Amino acid sequence: MQLRGSSRLVKQEQSDKPANDIGSGKMAKKRKGEPSRDASVGAALRSVYSQTVDEAIPSEFLDLLNKLD
Repeated sequence: MQLRGSSRLVKQEQSDKPANDIGSGKMAKKRKGEPSRDASVGAALRSVYSQTVDEAIPSEFLDLLNKLD
């Protein structure tokens, strides 16, 4: 049984290059998106970040932190 993409993984493991190396040494070109789409993605990310920052720290984590002192 051969898994999909398994040959690619073997090639990456045998290579000396990092797995995320694109090979050419050049920066990837940034595709131009629609400004309205970019703005909505940015707004969504800011909203999620803001909600995450505003979340309360669980009491279990606070107990663990207090034990470190």
